[in-house]
Amino acid sequence: MSLRLHRKGLRIYTPFGILLEMMARPVLSRQPHIIMPCMMKSGSTYLAHAIASHQGLRRVRLTPTWGAREPELCEIRLSRYNHLPYVSQHHLKNSEWTQELIRRYRMTTVVLVRNLFDVTVSLRDHIRRETPVMPIAYFSQDHASLPDPELEAAIADLAIPWFVNFYVGWRQAPNAYFVDYDELIRNPRPILAEIFRRAGIKATSDSIELALSKVQTKNNRQNVGIKGRGNQLSLDVKQRIVQLLQYYPSIQKDEYVANMLAQMKSHQSSK
Repeated sequence: MSLRLHRKGLRIYTPFGILLEMMARPVLSRQPHIIMPCMMKSGSTYLAHAIASHQGLRRVRLTPTWGAREPELCEIRLSRYNHLPYVSQHHLKNSEWTQELIRRYRMTTVVLVRNLFDVTVSLRDHIRRETPVMPIAYFSQDHASLPDPELEAAIADLAIPWFVNFYVGWRQAPNAYFVDYDELIRNPRPILAEIFRRAGIKATSDSIELALSKVQTKNNRQNVGIKGRGNQLSLDVKQRIVQLLQYYPSIQKDEYVANMLAQMKSHQSSK
């Protein structure tokens, strides 16, 4: 096993260990399990910290590794953490098998989304300041050195299709609670209250305030935390993004999509 993978926490499981954990799953008492499929740059680390700061929930990783690998839930890890109350965030797309694992391990699903124009600008900064390595598309340092308009166009063409796939896929999921980044930043309290209610976790206004006060002291990678960063995008880039959304007529009246369509029309009328 390479040193790089070892540092990322990859575990090698013996057949005996796998069997033991799988046999133990049905007899373990139920604990609250919160799975957070999330778009990149959607405030998921901030929200996960806030949830985990409430009454002993633990943050865990339910995929084998990360980086350029497309995330998929690992049933060995699900079994391993089944006896613990936890929250887990991943850039995870929906599928029939994912739904089966959510049902099998009784997870509460919280889906985080963000305006795709704002995502494009945040991804641009992420590629330059942190890393171009991500599971949603292949980027390199060559892309990081591009001028803003060219890098934004590359993100719209190469990365945003993943986000559209993510949204349309999770939109079909039963009982999924959608959280919008802008609302999360504006007023996280009712969002936390609803997540705890769905997960069967007793929470009061005071306990939620305490959790939020704790998360402010953590390195939660909340990005800039500003609504409307995508206003700076060119009309051409916005049109590329909207064209992807228009391939799905059934979502056009969704508030999430309608807001982006309205933004683009406002940009067009201002020209």
